[in-house]
Amino acid sequence: MTTVHHEPESNDASIEELLREVGARNEPSPETARDVMSAVHAEWRDIVQQRRKQQRVVAWRIAAGLVLAVLVTTFAYRFMAPEPAQVASVAYVDGHLLASAGSAAPEARTSGQFIRVGDTVQTDTQSRAAFTFAHGLSLRLDHDTRLTVDAIDRITLASGAVYIDAPPAERGQGDALIVNTFAGSVQHVGTQYEVRAQANAMLVSVREGRVLLTSATSSNTGEAGQVLHLNTEGELTRSMLSATDPYWRWTLQAAPTFDIENQSLSDFLQWIARETGRHVTYSTPQAEAAAASVKLRGSIAGLDPDAALAAVLSTTQFRRYQTDASEIGIELATGDSQ
Repeated sequence: MTTVHHEPESNDASIEELLREVGARNEPSPETARDVMSAVHAEWRDIVQQRRKQQRVVAWRIAAGLVLAVLVTTFAYRFMAPEPAQVASVAYVDGHLLASAGSAAPEARTSGQFIRVGDTVQTDTQSRAAFTFAHGLSLRLDHDTRLTVDAIDRITLASGAVYIDAPPAERGQGDALIVNTFAGSVQHVGTQYEVRAQANAMLVSVREGRVLLTSATSSNTGEAGQVLHLNTEGELTRSMLSATDPYWRWTLQAAPTFDIENQSLSDFLQWIARETGRHVTYSTPQAEAAAASVKLRGSIAGLDPDAALAAVLSTTQFRRYQTDASEIGIELATGDSQ
């Protein structure tokens, strides 16, 4: 028996027959194509614009946040941050006094203005100045001096010299001014003294009272009439200098003028004595009591101490009597018993 196998028709033939039955694909008209492309482009443009708007909103929000942060920081700095503490006021300037805080440019300071913690102050080669601290302490700057106020009770002397006059009323306050230099530091115990900074040493001249001189390796006391020279190696030497030596004249030239108006004669005499390194000696207790009751008028501006003393006494019933160089002798011209 013969079996006949029928081969299946080719796939290609089937596809060809199907295509004949479907016919050719209808192509869209040019107008339809343009409409479709326009619609697609419009949709794409809307999507892009929406994204750009969202990006601008985000950018504005970020910018607004930054502005707000700057404003808050500025407000906090100006109105919430504490002002540097005022430690002294400028009492006298002969020439030019410059002061700066931090990295700020130096500006001129004049009498009546404040010195604050953080200030760096300086005089030039022709200028001197004086500051008044709490409790009446006086700080005077010599020519070509530069210092920084580190705290209300501490300064660093970089160059030049300062003179500290701590009146009796200030002694024992417990916050004596500390002067730091490259070689060491010095603190007074109620006194008048000068600190001079040198390239590799500090020079401390004690006019009255005592000072405590401290270095990295030692601590020493300086007495009235002594000059202590301490170098950066810790070596200390001493010499002598009297309170009336001409060396001290610069300190008076840097001092504020004493206003004698309505001051007692005894107060004026005490001022003259401290500024010249002398002591007032009255001939009798009656003369001392009378000097306290005399009120002065006028001005001694522009006069040196001896000329000022002579001018003031000429308007009173008092006169000087002969003493040694360390004293100012005062007596009543008409006799102490009157």
